[in-house]
Parts: sequence; structure tokens; C-alpha cells
Amino acid sequence: MKSNGELWSYPRGGAPGQVGQMYWSGKHEDRAGNARLISFAADLSEDLQELYRLVSQPSVVAAIKADQKIYGKARLIIENSRQTLEQATGEKLPEWPHIDPTKSLAS
Repeated sequence: MKSNGELWSYPRGGAPGQVGQMYWSGKHEDRAGNARLISFAADLSEDLQELYRLVSQPSVVAAIKADQKIYGKARLIIENSRQTLEQATGEKLPEWPHIDPTKSLAS
């Protein structure tokens, strides 16, 4: 997505092509930032899924729980991430650390 609202597809091995147009409302200065967020939303979601899976590995869980200086803040960040993933994917996720780290979160 470009800041002027053009929607483009970049297929692997193919030539890019415009696939649509989005019309914006709101402040002009917000358009470029909004376009960047929309265009990278899928990548951000996948990265957050991978990070959630990583912090759910038994050795990482143990390390987080063992360090009382970071445990409270880490748990808050992880819970916020879990809620964000639920909203983004529509999938109910178990509370951390009760997650199967071998299960793929990516749909």
C-alpha cells in the first residue's frame, strides 16, 4: 500500500501490479504512516507469533521465571502480545506459559 492509497501486489517471480485503490479520510500527514502499518501488518503478526512461540519454550520460560527483576514486566508484555495475537488471528490462545511450543501458531 502506498501513501496515495494504491494497493499493489508483488508476487514472487512476477511483476508488481496495482490491484486496487483505497481512499483515505483523516489527516494527510497520517497517510504514509498508516499505509506502512497496513502493508507490514502480516509480517508483524508472523513475527509476533514466532516471538510468542520462542518465549513459550521451556528453557525460556524457566529463565524468565527465575529472574524476578524482569518476570513481572515480561509477563505483562507476553500477555499483551497474546491478546494482540488473538485479535489478529481470531484464534484463542492459552495463557502463557501454558502453550505447546511445537504447535505452529501461523495459520
